[in-house]
Amino acid sequence: MTRWLYRDPLGVRLVLASLLVGSVLSIFSTSVQLIASFNRQKSDVTEVLDQIDMTLADTLELALWTFDFDQVNIVLDGLASNEAVTHIELFSQTGHSWERGEIIPDPVQRIYDLTYALDGPEEEYLGRLQVDLSLDKIVDRVWAQFWVTLLTNLAKAYLAAFALLVIVHRMITRHLRNIAGYVAGSDVEKGLKTLHLDRTKREREDNLDHIVHAIQQYDARVDSSVSDLKTEIQERIKSEKQAREALSIRTSFIGTMSHEVRTPLNAILGFLHLIEIDSSVPERQRHYARVATKASHQLLNQLTNVLEMSRLDSNAVSISTRPTDIRRLAQQWQETTIAAVHFHQKDIEGTLDIDPDLDEKYMLDGARVTQIVTNLTDNAAKFTQKGGIRSGLRTVPLTHEGRDTHGVEISVADSGPGIDDAQRNRIFQRFTQINDGLERSYGGTGLGLAICLEMSELMGAELSVRSAEKDGFTTEFLITLGCNVRRDKENE
Repeated sequence: MTRWLYRDPLGVRLVLASLLVGSVLSIFSTSVQLIASFNRQKSDVTEVLDQIDMTLADTLELALWTFDFDQVNIVLDGLASNEAVTHIELFSQTGHSWERGEIIPDPVQRIYDLTYALDGPEEEYLGRLQVDLSLDKIVDRVWAQFWVTLLTNLAKAYLAAFALLVIVHRMITRHLRNIAGYVAGSDVEKGLKTLHLDRTKREREDNLDHIVHAIQQYDARVDSSVSDLKTEIQERIKSEKQAREALSIRTSFIGTMSHEVRTPLNAILGFLHLIEIDSSVPERQRHYARVATKASHQLLNQLTNVLEMSRLDSNAVSISTRPTDIRRLAQQWQETTIAAVHFHQKDIEGTLDIDPDLDEKYMLDGARVTQIVTNLTDNAAKFTQKGGIRSGLRTVPLTHEGRDTHGVEISVADSGPGIDDAQRNRIFQRFTQINDGLERSYGGTGLGLAICLEMSELMGAELSVRSAEKDGFTTEFLITLGCNVRRDKENE
């Protein structure tokens, strides 16, 4: 029984609500009956006093006039037999007195003057009758009736509520549980494919039947949607497989072609260099060789970027950190900057600022960091017409794994045309330049900065760009090395 009630909380709440309503109605109806009974019995007591006025007073007056004291006693005993009468006291003019019952506090009291009419208008005073009444017994009896009636009504209400619980469980809640179990999937796990309620079929459907039909229609729609999704998933899996195969073929092809093209291109660059340095070759032909060398270098750089992007796509780029003298690397970056300025034939200056607080060695991948800085300095040399390029290194405080540490910030600033705010979010995207005019003027595939960003993220570094608003510099790229950079002392 307890388990059944626990499994049917809705029915229990319904029963409790019906009990509450039934109890309130029982108390109200019983109270109404109590008030009516009290008023009725109080009226009966009042009638006793009226009977004394109408009948008993004349009898007592005659008995006192004739000194028939036996009749007086009979009348008083009759009055005292009424349960509402608690005390009777009779005083005679002749000095006789009679008393019945006990005196109680605060009684309902009535006094009658007894007289006898002589021949004529005059009356002879015979005595005084005092009758005390009490409503306590009436109140007690009414309360007893109240509790009996109330308990009877409550018992009826509880029995009706229990019967209602059984009926609701039988007609509604057990079917709702079956519906909930089917919707939750427990019935499906048991092998039930369709929803069916264990109830007698009726000619006219009710709300439960409507719910079952709605769920069946919903199941049909879900099955159809699931079938369509399975077909779509299979098609997407097939398409994704084909796309991966195509990407693999493309990556392999680009890598192979890049290597195959770089080999003869390096040979061409070698022969062009021999023509440039051969004094026996006329100056006009050596000028042609210099122009061809510059174009070949540009083509080689683009092939190198395509090969590097292909390696990044195929996850073939690995990071190898080791203790590295970053000051020596910075000197190499400075030489690379000067070479880039010379290659692009720009009349600009390249400077290097190194923080004196830098340690001797840091844990980093020097080749990858050099690749990023070289790309940034070459990019700066390509876009800067006057002014200069400034490279810098300084220590920066960082928080790594919950503790305070420090890293290295590498900056490459130039005095080129600058980058407005609207274009900054696009410069690190693949195959993107900030406008078509720059692409036509300076060339390039738009892969250099994208490679720098992905390479930085691979090392756990952060690459960003900002406006340099002092010393004539317009654009500054910042590389912040933190997670993979730390003092050599901390590695001991």
